[in-house]
Amino acid sequence: MRDRASGAANDSPTFYIITWIRLFFGAHLLFSGGRYILTGYVPEIPGIGGEWASANAALGLYQAVKYMEFVFGIMLLTNRFVLLALILEMPATVNIFYLNTVIVQTPRQLFTGPQELFLNGVLLLAYSGYLAAAIKPRLDPLWLWHSNRALKDGYAETIRSEGTK
Repeated sequence: MRDRASGAANDSPTFYIITWIRLFFGAHLLFSGGRYILTGYVPEIPGIGGEWASANAALGLYQAVKYMEFVFGIMLLTNRFVLLALILEMPATVNIFYLNTVIVQTPRQLFTGPQELFLNGVLLLAYSGYLAAAIKPRLDPLWLWHSNRALKDGYAETIRSEGTK
């Protein structure tokens, strides 16, 4: 059981909802990437969206995204480096949303684009507490090998107050 001060106990309904969304999105990414890796399947995308996807495949970007989706799916399903997976997947998520919702606009794409953005967006919000330092106006340098200092209670408030040195 987690500390109640951490904001999310293992027995809270929110914890279970977020866990389900994480597992669903992880399975979705694993399936999407794995289907391409195992079969080479590329969905038929009509119109200019298909031309764009073909150009990405010719450049090797489509393949790279599918391998990344596979790895990110494993990360989400195993609950390892979740925030890293969500952040790294977000550019592809926005790309998929824009292509499917604005450019292609077929019924399948109108479902998958918003779904992808919703799942990644909700999970990023759920894990956003770990990003608090990123939205602090002023920070002193903190090397990766000293990152354990940032995990101490109140550290972000004590490292530098706005307007003082």
